[in-house]
Amino acid sequence: MRTYKEIMGGGFTVCLPQQPRNIDNGVINRLRGILKCRDRKTVIHVRHASFWMAKHKGNIVDSNGDLVTTLDPDIDMKLVVDEDINLYFALKDEGLLDDVSVYFEIIDLGYGRY
Repeated sequence: MRTYKEIMGGGFTVCLPQQPRNIDNGVINRLRGILKCRDRKTVIHVRHASFWMAKHKGNIVDSNGDLVTTLDPDIDMKLVVDEDINLYFALKDEGLLDDVSVYFEIIDLGYGRY
């Protein structure tokens, strides 16, 4: 597991699905309240972009809103927020992505649903 600063400092880019299905503003607002009084680490699960695109057959976008394809020369350095999209947005809204208690866990092929 790595912090957001370690992920970004390592040359990785955090991406999102182009059309995420599970975004819920009510859940995001509830999570924002919970995050203000948390006392332990928070973990966001991410997958390598090439694996995510092969499994989900969907488009992803980088932080600039540019479409990511398998032809991108730096595809190996792009990570996709998988199941924690509401939590990711709640952390982003609260300015907590850089917090030292927020970790990103890279899930590979040998773990989870793959």
